[in-house]
Amino acid sequence: MERRIYMAKKLNMVFTRGEDGTKTISLADPKDGITASQVKGVMQNIIDKDVFQFETGSPIDGIKRAYIRETIITELPEA
Repeated sequence: MERRIYMAKKLNMVFTRGEDGTKTISLADPKDGITASQVKGVMQNIIDKDVFQFETGSPIDGIKRAYIRETIITELPEA
């Protein structure tokens, strides 16, 4: 079997949670060419609409950063 190599991308949105540090939300396969201002707009909408509820701790209250993580994945061949 031939080894398969491919790249995976994830958009990571890092929010602040008051005294509880940060919360990262990751989305697979972000569209090519997405801009920081587009992502920050979505993040602000998540904060404004209080989209996520947590059993304990502080709610999401601010934007820390956003980035795209690219990972190269190499499938191992079967023996």
